[in-house]
Amino acid sequence: MSKREGKIFLHNPFCRALVISKRPLMREGLQYVMAKESACSSLVMLEDYSALSPEILQQVDVVVFELDNSLQEIFNEYGPINHLQTQYRHIHWIFILPVQLVNIAIERLLTAKTSLLSLHEPMSSIIEHIFNRSGGVDKISQLLLQEKAAQAPITEAAKTSLTFSERRVLRLISKGWQMAQIATLLEKNYKTVSAQKSSAMRRLSIKTDAEMYAWMISESGMQELNFPPYSQGI
Repeated sequence: MSKREGKIFLHNPFCRALVISKRPLMREGLQYVMAKESACSSLVMLEDYSALSPEILQQVDVVVFELDNSLQEIFNEYGPINHLQTQYRHIHWIFILPVQLVNIAIERLLTAKTSLLSLHEPMSSIIEHIFNRSGGVDKISQLLLQEKAAQAPITEAAKTSLTFSERRVLRLISKGWQMAQIATLLEKNYKTVSAQKSSAMRRLSIKTDAEMYAWMISESGMQELNFPPYSQGI
């Protein structure tokens, strides 16, 4: 990216941005740096996307949306987000997300007016994407691609097929169901359901719940669990 007098090159110094983040440091950091880079820019800050309104979206050029939610929230939210992307075509959407969400973000959120950045992205990189949405920046940041490559051994965990019962339990877990609820739904003993979850994790060489959720979002996990676009059922 070209620099001018030590400052980030501003393709659009009059940028009107909206940042949606639960982290005060993210909101306050962007507010400070944007004002420093261009006094002509403006920034609206929200903690949750549910506070969005048509009035706000009609007045901004860029939305910086931090996705650090749980797996269940992401599956619930991508539909409304896609609707907003379609309805407000003048907006460039910048999604900041952990590496575990890269695959689903590429599948569900990536458009001609979308950028995907790492949750650990330097502030300078975020600012570059905000002020230069028309070109000259990567749609998927190099840092996010590097994190994805480094995580490959986890996301491409064992390809051994699960049993029907194991797959069904993991699919329900991915939808936000608790173990006791799954046992009630399937009319099984809690210990049986717990054992099926444990056996599935052993079969996949997964040791923690965090690794399990990362696998669920990976391409191989979504195929194994028959997630959309493959199927909509349980």
